[in-house]
Amino acid sequence: MTQTDAIVVFHDHGSHVFSRWLRKGFRHVFVAVRVGKYWIRVDGMAGVPAVAVVAPAEYDLATFYRAEGYTVVSCRRGSETPWLGWVFANCVGQAKMVLGLRAPLAWTPWALHRRLTR
Repeated sequence: MTQTDAIVVFHDHGSHVFSRWLRKGFRHVFVAVRVGKYWIRVDGMAGVPAVAVVAPAEYDLATFYRAEGYTVVSCRRGSETPWLGWVFANCVGQAKMVLGLRAPLAWTPWALHRRLTR
């Protein structure tokens, strides 16, 4: 795909047991992917993915989430099935699986953000 087909959204909402030790603004992450005519959100809440259609594909979802105060990174999903080895069943592990991203040292939302923006 030549255009952005995924957005990665970082925020503080959620109730993970380790949240208080995570960087403010980067305590949870979810991914929205453009599939056909829709944006589909995949949110790894407590290790269980919640999947929902959230908007038509032409909607500027990244701007919407930024207006809500979230940090958003636009990117393209990997085209190959990644070798991920051992993956945490948390929001970061879910995001990496959806993105097809090899980032074995990204265990927290902040580390994932740094990996995506370097």
